[in-house]
Amino acid sequence: MPTFTNARVFDGHRLLPGRKTVVVEGDRIASVGDGPAAGEAIDLAGMTLLPGLITCHFHTDFYKFTLADGLAGEPLGKELPPGVLMAIGVRNCGVLLDSGFTGFVGAACGHDIDAQLKLAIAEGIVEGPRIRACSVHIGTTGDVNDSRKWWRRFDSPGTDVFVDGPEDMRRMVREFIRRGAETIKIFTSSGHGGLPWPVPRNMDRDEIAAVVQAAHNRGAMVRAHVATREMIRECVELGVDIIDHGDEMDEEIVAMMAERGTFWVPSLVYPSCMVALGWADAALPGQIANVKAMLPLAQKAGVRILVGDDYSGVFRGVLEDDPLDHKVGDYGREFGFYGALPGLTAEEILSWGTANAGAALTGGRDKLGVIEPGALADLVVFDGDPLADLSLLARPQEALRMVVRDGKVVRDRTTYRQHAPADG
Repeated sequence: MPTFTNARVFDGHRLLPGRKTVVVEGDRIASVGDGPAAGEAIDLAGMTLLPGLITCHFHTDFYKFTLADGLAGEPLGKELPPGVLMAIGVRNCGVLLDSGFTGFVGAACGHDIDAQLKLAIAEGIVEGPRIRACSVHIGTTGDVNDSRKWWRRFDSPGTDVFVDGPEDMRRMVREFIRRGAETIKIFTSSGHGGLPWPVPRNMDRDEIAAVVQAAHNRGAMVRAHVATREMIRECVELGVDIIDHGDEMDEEIVAMMAERGTFWVPSLVYPSCMVALGWADAALPGQIANVKAMLPLAQKAGVRILVGDDYSGVFRGVLEDDPLDHKVGDYGREFGFYGALPGLTAEEILSWGTANAGAALTGGRDKLGVIEPGALADLVVFDGDPLADLSLLARPQEALRMVVRDGKVVRDRTTYRQHAPADG
């Protein structure tokens, strides 16, 4: 249960003035104050203490594959046996901690891997971040993710299941929640990275409504892969909690999301890479430009924006330095990526991966992603000022000094401690 003193503190919203002492008791932050610590403390000597970073679009078992496998050939989640995919998830959890990320909000996985990882971490079997477990992608028969090789159906699903009609949607949602999913992922439209699908929707309105109702009645959230304007509006109207991508977002939808408290994960790194490589359709550059223009407006309106992207190693072997590989430091690149956009401050962008992300991970049922009394003690220490240079968060090998998860130190690269007397 560490106590930190002489710390620069970003509290999840802003940089607090002066140097602070932060006391942890059990798995909670007990106090944040001025002056020296009363007893043994870790002297941060002006290093930055901030909430543990949280990525909010995480596919735990995505690793070393190409997305083309899931569009017309073999389904995602069938590249390797389930046990090997679980091993990939364990590996990626370690990469998260080594990068300063103490939590993730799942965005779909096969074989109930999120829920099983969460249980294994809680049982102390493996070490890992705080998890909000997600279901598979739920889509409909013959949609953009359904393999055209119809004669090669598998006995069990991978990362996608295909369901038709509101009644079967409700049944499927309840089944995945029974198996440990806390978020239900639906694939409501094509788009984002140029998915080849000529029609505007994957799911009908009554199917989306059934998923939302069934999930909310069981205390789960719903997130939707959705890119086209009308489908984004429909998802927000029907109560979807997290909008993934939102390529054709507009000001009317932004206002509706702000009013309803909807989260938004723009995940722009992946489509930006697609455009740079010439792999995307003609509409995508304009959609990326649209999202970049909408982000400052959404921030000003109060939309809860989140970091997270399609990490998978999809560009491994194509780009010399794949920004979406599961490598230490890659997850933190997003902060600098968004920091380069006009109209957004470093504090705002950092809040996407801390305070906003904490609210998404807990569903608003606990305090996470903030440094304030009563909050869960997931914390990281960086040597330097990430608010002056967001790219620091992409260099944990040189700048990350400590990771605290649930009040316990799980990574420690500090070089000294001190006993701070109570009277200073």
